[in-house]
Amino acid sequence: MRKLRKAISALTISLLAVALSETSQGISAHADAAIAEKKEIVKIGTVDDYLPCSDQIDDNFEGLSIERLNLQYTLSAIPSFDEAVNLAAEGQFDIIASCHEVTPERLKRVEYAIPYTTGGIVIASQQSNRPVLTLIGKIFQNKIVVRCSILLLIVTGITAWTSSYFKKPRNSRKSKARRLTKAWTFLILNDGIDTIVGRKIRDHLTVLATSLLHTLLMSAIIGTTAAIIFEEKVARKTNELTNKELLLILKQGLAVQEGTSNANWLKKQMRSAGITPNRETLPLYADSKVQMIEFIQGKQARPAKHFVTNITTYKTLLKQSDLQEKYQLTYQLPSKTPQAFLFGGKVKPELKKMINIEIAKMNRQGLTEQIEKDWSD
Repeated sequence: MRKLRKAISALTISLLAVALSETSQGISAHADAAIAEKKEIVKIGTVDDYLPCSDQIDDNFEGLSIERLNLQYTLSAIPSFDEAVNLAAEGQFDIIASCHEVTPERLKRVEYAIPYTTGGIVIASQQSNRPVLTLIGKIFQNKIVVRCSILLLIVTGITAWTSSYFKKPRNSRKSKARRLTKAWTFLILNDGIDTIVGRKIRDHLTVLATSLLHTLLMSAIIGTTAAIIFEEKVARKTNELTNKELLLILKQGLAVQEGTSNANWLKKQMRSAGITPNRETLPLYADSKVQMIEFIQGKQARPAKHFVTNITTYKTLLKQSDLQEKYQLTYQLPSKTPQAFLFGGKVKPELKKMINIEIAKMNRQGLTEQIEKDWSD
């Protein structure tokens, strides 16, 4: 587990290390030399406890490739992304090296480096302990399935009741009931109809029309059912999340870590849906990743059946919770959001340019793409 954490936590900070330590021709080398000559200390911050982006474990920054830095620097952990933005805006750090999503609100306060990877908000939900019953319930709650089924029963019932087979004279009431049931069953199954069709042309035409309508209705029922089964394993887009569905998710328990873009996004969604936070609809705000895991594991007074996170950290969060098989993605942001380092409000232009040049090189060489692929593996 420790080896895994070292491997996957190398992503953003190792990029920073390369950006600061690579000796290249042109402005990067000159900037490096100029900063080193002035013996300036570069203040680097990283968001703590947010693997695979960044983490501090046992007073060590795991996965940091910073041994080759030609600059003097300090490296500090910051509790949350929002606090990191505040500290960068105030100039207390030169660089925040974590996977900060580029958002309009943050851009009003801080400057980003060149984006090097992408993320996106997701909602994960507990899988049902009775998946078959849950699936059947979803199928029979679908309006298309219900309406088509009712229409099929009505049409075939009327056809059976008006058929010559059912109206055959000199039959007892009990015999007629059996005939009606038999005719209705054949019409619903669309099989064995020839045994109930009378000699009149009207009977043939009625049964033919019923069979054609049966085919159309059954196609709609089967197609919709197949779509419901398929969607069980595919995350829907977050813009398809209805107000009613969001309200239900909140009432069932929706956890999110405070101080992240995920929490800000959820607050916007609730405002847009007109949902006022109260005892039933208030999200489960975790003040740390440890508490977030406890919500997911059901160790808090109000357990979470759903949680909002970033696709970047989704798998790591479930691994640390030891619940990989219990949750699945139900909603995912339709587009990817760029992620980048933050520059502090007082950082030197030369340092900004040097870092951006090196990140641009890594982007063109496909190294950052490989890092992003490693996140999802």
